Amino acid sequence: MKIFRLRLVKLLLFGFIIVNLILLYYTWNSLLWRRITRALGGGAGSETKPKADAMHGAKLSPKDKARNANKHIRKSITIVFFGHYNFEQDLRPSIESILDVVPNMPILVLQEGTSEYAYPPITFERNLTTGEEQTVHFMSLAFDVRRTREQLNPLAAIHTKYALLMPDSVRLSSKNLLQKILREMNTKSGTQQQRVTVAMEETVRRLLIVPFAGNQKAFSSCAKLNLDLPNWTMKLDARNDSTHCDLFLQKHAILIDVAALGTMPEPFALPFPEMLYVQAKIAELTTSVFPHSFLEGRRLFASFHTKQRRMELRRRQFREMYKKLQIKRLVRRTHKIGGKATGRQEGNWQPHSPVLDAQFSSSNFSLPLVTDIDLFGCERTTKSCIGQVYNNRPFYYYLGKHTPPCCLDKLKTTFNHVLEEFENVGIRYWLDNYALKGAIETNQLSPDAYDIDISFNVQDLERSNAMKKSQSKPHVDGEGFYWIKATDGHYFRVQFSKVNQVGVNLLPYEINGNEVRASGFFGWKASTFSSDYLHPMSTVLFLGKSVMCPNNVLEYLDAKNIRVQSNDVPIEEE
Repeated sequence: MKIFRLRLVKLLLFGFIIVNLILLYYTWNSLLWRRITRALGGGAGSETKPKADAMHGAKLSPKDKARNANKHIRKSITIVFFGHYNFEQDLRPSIESILDVVPNMPILVLQEGTSEYAYPPITFERNLTTGEEQTVHFMSLAFDVRRTREQLNPLAAIHTKYALLMPDSVRLSSKNLLQKILREMNTKSGTQQQRVTVAMEETVRRLLIVPFAGNQKAFSSCAKLNLDLPNWTMKLDARNDSTHCDLFLQKHAILIDVAALGTMPEPFALPFPEMLYVQAKIAELTTSVFPHSFLEGRRLFASFHTKQRRMELRRRQFREMYKKLQIKRLVRRTHKIGGKATGRQEGNWQPHSPVLDAQFSSSNFSLPLVTDIDLFGCERTTKSCIGQVYNNRPFYYYLGKHTPPCCLDKLKTTFNHVLEEFENVGIRYWLDNYALKGAIETNQLSPDAYDIDISFNVQDLERSNAMKKSQSKPHVDGEGFYWIKATDGHYFRVQFSKVNQVGVNLLPYEINGNEVRASGFFGWKASTFSSDYLHPMSTVLFLGKSVMCPNNVLEYLDAKNIRVQSNDVPIEEE
């Protein structure tokens, strides 16, 4: 009996132990599984609270928030300094102010290679604290045969989606402005006037202009840019519309997609950023002005010497830009105090500075609108822009361009001078060939004209002292025009100057009875025609003046194989 009871107690004790082990196993297994699922984010109940906490930022400290914001800015934007002048700059304090706000911010300083810009050299050293890295890099844009094409490309040194093109002398007080402009660039207009996020791989074809707080309110900052490359012309109109600003004239920074910079032939070219705006206009990139501003740093170029030195370099930069873009005429429409409401006529223009500065136009658009026209090239001391002509086609014909406006202007000036000479001494003349065709069609020179033909009665040659002197040797008259007898025939030519060969051809004709023949020159212009075309003479309006021409002019030109497009011929019989 005792043995039976002992076995029963042992059996109950063993069963109790087994049950406890089973309960312990399932309890441990359940707790372990919950921990695993919670760590993996599974379970509706386990994720509700973390999500709610994340939405309210309960688990993120202000320090963590600032760290995440800085990280997002660094991964999105590289600040690029370009367009500064080493002889007076504020780069070190500007870079320090940026790194104090956003540590490890990628900064690229681009430097022109010539001594006027690169000397004295600039160095930057910063006492790095814990966690800071050397993220400021200097790069020269000078050509170096020892470097590869990739090493010479400044865009290869930018590893973020956006580049913030920053002028010299800036102070960054907080990261809020960087976050705002980044948010503005990362969104675009969607359907139903909603803003949608831009995909990371999508190129933002837009320039975001961020002005500086120290800009002058009395002057307009925006201008509309119009490029007429076939006519060698750039037009600038002052505007107050900040949503369509082709060219911003006061101090500012530009946020742009690096991929958009890569589509331009030379994004970092001087003058900067004016050359960038021209390329952006051709690439059809949109522009907008951000409503908030950066803070100014130290005032630069306060002394007369440094101001004049910078202005001389800027003049040189703009001349090179116009030459590179093949711009010969600059038209500026601005509002100025004491200006005249009517624009100046071409040919009566006064030279202005080629530089487009912050005082381009007054911001008071109730002032009169003034049109200034500047022509570049084709002066008395420079060669003609037309160059050599083969088969009646100048070189620019093959470039899809018309005659440069500076050459047309000098051609008109020479024609008016010859016309005044002929009328003063009583030489019988008439407008001829393609100049006559242009007078009939438009009363103006053809956009492709490179000379003007005036025919005259050879019996009147002795009446002009200038023509008489030029028979034996070239003659320069009192106003600097160069009279010469052509070497390829006995006709005369009046050039704007000895160096500048833009000019008017004087074709002598001899009248014998009912026939008019060329006197000593040859070619297709030396055609023989009836004297009835010259009796009586007619007049046609040309370049604002009444000029002599043959009668029955359409038939006259048709005999020379010159077809006139207009049937409404504005001629009067004498």
